[in-house]
Amino acid sequence: MGIPRTRSRLHPRSAIAAAATVVVALTPFAAAGPASAATDAADATPQHIVLTPAEHADTAQSFTWQTGSKVEDGEVHLRKAGTKKWSVADARVNEELVSGGVATRTHSVTVDDLKPGTRYEYYVGNAAKVSDTYTFTTAGKAGDPFSFIYFGDAQNNIAEKWSPVVDQAFQRFPDAVGTVNAGDLVDVGSDNGLWNEWFGAMDGYSQTRNVIAAPGNHEYKEADVLKTFKSNFEFPGDGPVADSTSTKGMTDGEKQTVAYQKQIQLALAETAYYTDYQGVRFITLNATRSEALQLMTPKNLPECHVACPNPIELWLDMQRKWLDSVLRNNPNKWAVAVFHQPVFSASEGRDEADLRAAWLPVFERDDIDLVLMGHDHNYVRGYVDADKTGTPGMTTGPVYAISVSGPKYYDPAPADDNTWTQNGATQVAHAAYTSTFQGISVSKDQIHYESVVAAKGDGSTTDVPVGGTLDSFTITKYDDGEKYVTEAGMPIPKPKSTGKVSNKRTAAEAAAQQPAKVPLGHERIGTLTAPTVAQPGPTTVNPTTGTVYVADGASAGKGRIEAVDPTTGKVTDSFEAGAPIKDLTYDPAFNGVLVAYQDGRIASFIVSPGHFGDPYVPPIPTGMKVVSVQYDSMTAQVFLGLADGTVVWLDEDFKPAGQANVGAGLSAIRIDDATGTLYVTYDNATGGKPGLRLFDTRDGMHKLAEYTLDAGAASLDVDMKAGVAYVGHAAVEGDAENGGLSVVDLLAGKVTRFDEPEFGTAIGGVGVDSERGLVYLASAGKSPAPIIVVGREQAPSIDASPVARIAIVGETATFDAGGHGMPTATVTWEMRKSAPGNDKWTPIAGATADVLKVVASKAVDGNQYRAVYTNSIGGKVYSTRSASATLRVVGEK
Repeated sequence: MGIPRTRSRLHPRSAIAAAATVVVALTPFAAAGPASAATDAADATPQHIVLTPAEHADTAQSFTWQTGSKVEDGEVHLRKAGTKKWSVADARVNEELVSGGVATRTHSVTVDDLKPGTRYEYYVGNAAKVSDTYTFTTAGKAGDPFSFIYFGDAQNNIAEKWSPVVDQAFQRFPDAVGTVNAGDLVDVGSDNGLWNEWFGAMDGYSQTRNVIAAPGNHEYKEADVLKTFKSNFEFPGDGPVADSTSTKGMTDGEKQTVAYQKQIQLALAETAYYTDYQGVRFITLNATRSEALQLMTPKNLPECHVACPNPIELWLDMQRKWLDSVLRNNPNKWAVAVFHQPVFSASEGRDEADLRAAWLPVFERDDIDLVLMGHDHNYVRGYVDADKTGTPGMTTGPVYAISVSGPKYYDPAPADDNTWTQNGATQVAHAAYTSTFQGISVSKDQIHYESVVAAKGDGSTTDVPVGGTLDSFTITKYDDGEKYVTEAGMPIPKPKSTGKVSNKRTAAEAAAQQPAKVPLGHERIGTLTAPTVAQPGPTTVNPTTGTVYVADGASAGKGRIEAVDPTTGKVTDSFEAGAPIKDLTYDPAFNGVLVAYQDGRIASFIVSPGHFGDPYVPPIPTGMKVVSVQYDSMTAQVFLGLADGTVVWLDEDFKPAGQANVGAGLSAIRIDDATGTLYVTYDNATGGKPGLRLFDTRDGMHKLAEYTLDAGAASLDVDMKAGVAYVGHAAVEGDAENGGLSVVDLLAGKVTRFDEPEFGTAIGGVGVDSERGLVYLASAGKSPAPIIVVGREQAPSIDASPVARIAIVGETATFDAGGHGMPTATVTWEMRKSAPGNDKWTPIAGATADVLKVVASKAVDGNQYRAVYTNSIGGKVYSTRSASATLRVVGEK
């Protein structure tokens, strides 16, 4: 039940920031109103002229401008400044767009073969109309100093409130080569009038300096779903690509994965990209998910009902793999990422947990330098706690920042209790109801960051005046690989070595290998004895953390729910839901659990650290005999399974929207919100009857499949990715020892029964950790333990790959990796020596731990290392390789 997250917990401020005046004008550009726009479809006057960087900003430049839609030709005329001869490049004509009754189109072209560090003159247009002449300068060599401006959301009241912020920024940083924009440039992405305001605010700047922009959720608003954003800007086409093109011999789910990946590749084009500029790799990501669902779904999607992909997970995962690759193979010293929704939220009620789980480990392991975000309409800057040093005011890892440049604000989360503090991160600086711009200066060994107050709304939480510095820090990275992030006024450590890092490398870093498929098999692998609930019952799992939640299934008591860490086996937290519980399921939409009470009420509770057990949706009477509850995040509907065999679905206001009878004896329901497939179990008193049925909730509750199971098929969870349903068997009349597990292979249509005592008696709950292939069975009788752990056999998977290291001669470089499999995988390490064309990997004797230590010397400079995880299933050996990592060595001081 995630709907109230956006309905009641966000509080946009009605207070609008007042723009400040700057006494001394440092640039010749005055604050602009809305840019001129095409007056009709035949208007050939170039408008919205903007420079955007190509992949290699030193030798190429991209141009885009808008005209009326009937103008179907365009050119850019270009020459080195001070010369006479113009070269001409034809532009691509983009599709017609209509806004405010006027049909327009844009024209785009990328000009190659330019000279680095060179000033050029240009104008755009056609024979009927041309623009004024403007100038730009291509990027120089790595290490040459430059600066850029970072803007958070502009979005609202752009002409009146954001335009002065832009002028302030360029007056403060007049030499900035361009802007980096973290999404929500406008409020409605399809509204050309709002884009007129944005380009009006950027007039004089966008024609002469590069614009890097990530799309925000507001760029998707209205019918065109990002079309206008893509039309306005010409960005590099070097983003994520699909893994496969052939579907021969694939399951329905695999075919659908291929179809989604092809479509996602198209959807991400020019919204996930990178550009290299004077020693910095700027990486733009597309963090908007639910609003992008229409874009990522192909028109002719292959049919699939079980073991189907979740397109939003694919959206994040394709970008995760691409991000890892472009960081690992980055030839530059520096790397900066920009995207909209933040990995750690700054505003009350927001948490992008899936985004954080997918991308944060890559940022940390690949040690990116800056991560610039928006969306939360507050200012926050901080770091992950693991990057602390022993020196206060100094860290070593990535810096994460959120900002807003426009006048719209949200209420901040408490500074001491928010998604930063709850997830092992620290806020160094924060300010609410405050608009800022950031000037970021880059030199050979340093990045200096300064956040400046541009405007303050009612209730601004900072005493810094408009025009004052709100926040500043410096990142120092020496040629010997040392890196320090120091707060303003902190001394910067000297380098340990004066040596320079070589570019010696055996080959480009290899990606991690995907695990092999194995036949479906299971075995009991242990128990959890710590839970203290009176009668272990409904059970669920947080797929991100692996935490197991088990509720008291007794018909008396206060509905105690305990959180169990499966690694330590200990209960880490608990709360009372207030009354006996019938069903429990984890909901990632708000990082909480949904509860169905035995009296028919439903509720949800937060399980985040610091808020564990806080009500999210207080108990709601339904007037029905509810035995199970599910939330479909794709349709925003709550599904209730009733004791009489009826399934009722509720709308976002928790009002009945429909119902269907699925058969008497209903005991539990689970839904795959990627496909709408509903799984229903039936607690029959005797065996040989339907114990599991599948229904299509998006096709009139059509029955898809039916499986006969033994008696007491009471509890249920489903591994949606693997296509396996797990049914726990409860005690039945005349057989109090009935229990164990039925494993339903939904792809093969096969049921395997595990009814031995070691699999538990009177099973009251089943929870599946699909990421790790683990199944938790709660035994109401605590026999042989409160929770029995079952593992699904899996070839090894790579959890973490080693990352490239730089070490001084004589020091020890540490590489670490992680992997899991079932049975448990063992690890060995391999090395590939630095030599031209060498493709031979050699095992390293004695290297059998997740951590590998290598003493740096010139002999190992440029060598690559990787971990190999291995296990054996059914007599067959399976091995999976991690990504490779290069060791580069610098001389002693």
